Amino acid sequence: MYFDAVLNLRSREKEVTQLEGMIVFKKRMRASVFFYPFNEEKSKKRFVRIQCRKRIQIKWKDEFILNNLKTGELIARGKVLIPESGEKKPEGLKEHRKFLEQLNKKEDSMIFALAQRKGFQGLSQEEISGFSGLSKKQIMSLCLSLEQEKKLRIVSFNPIIVISRERLDLLIKEIIRLVKDCCELGEKPKGLRIDEVKNSLDAHPKVVDLTINYLKYLNRINEKDDQLFLSLPSENISNADERILRKMEEMCRKGEFKKYSFKELKNIFGVSSKKFDRLFDILLRRKKVVHGKDGLIFFSDWLDQLISYLRESGYKEITVAEFKNMAGLSRKYAIPLLELLNKKGVIKREGSVHKIL
Repeated sequence: MYFDAVLNLRSREKEVTQLEGMIVFKKRMRASVFFYPFNEEKSKKRFVRIQCRKRIQIKWKDEFILNNLKTGELIARGKVLIPESGEKKPEGLKEHRKFLEQLNKKEDSMIFALAQRKGFQGLSQEEISGFSGLSKKQIMSLCLSLEQEKKLRIVSFNPIIVISRERLDLLIKEIIRLVKDCCELGEKPKGLRIDEVKNSLDAHPKVVDLTINYLKYLNRINEKDDQLFLSLPSENISNADERILRKMEEMCRKGEFKKYSFKELKNIFGVSSKKFDRLFDILLRRKKVVHGKDGLIFFSDWLDQLISYLRESGYKEITVAEFKNMAGLSRKYAIPLLELLNKKGVIKREGSVHKIL
């Protein structure tokens, strides 16, 4: 087996790249020590890769001594940095040196270094415990401190899963790029399915879910029917105006109204024409409402449900009277809505009836 360690040599070795020695943990065993080609001048500290003849159970920061194979004389005292480094040598020596230097510090630096190394996959409680032997309580305390320092983001508390903030920022950019590329394809706006995002990224599903929810919170993306869309640049609005927008959306979800004219909404919320126009533009950009003919406003969720019901009704064509009964609307609202559905390609007018497409 191989593990990486740091040695504090009794005397500074010159141009040593490899030596045979006797490693002593609780037991003595022969080992080959390979010195990494980076070390500080005038320093007795050396990072090494050690091959043991037998498999041993070791953890991060376990201490050992290295003796001369022939004389038994002490060569160095050491600490384990990577308990299981594998047979394959690290490729980027510069990055590996930084990694080892982080591991040679305290527990919080060790967890941060491991999280950086894990990337989008996130770092689990089981991995930290297996690497270091820390308890769940210790791991939680360290991760909470690192999150407060904005170095990590806790994805899950049971079991604990964390991702470094640097990797999270990269994942945010990658998800926005994927959604943007998808939305820009074709003439009609097209969303990106959440499962497609997960399949496109080498990331833990919980990490992806956290990132998507965070982007939705920031209003960078919107989700509808398990599809993601880019949000347009948001307006600077007051808390009071945001409450009006939320009230309108809540009324829609509860089915308290299906349509309102501009004049009716202005009166309901007690806002000026200028302010209402501004709030309405925001609702349009958020795809919460659809603007119909004669100033009528139809809420997107209700309209989508109506379109689905229309297509699943079994009708091949429908009259104005039948549509009025189906939608629960008066003729004043049914006619503009039929014209809107015609423009959207849901129906096609043929004489006195509307053919369902």
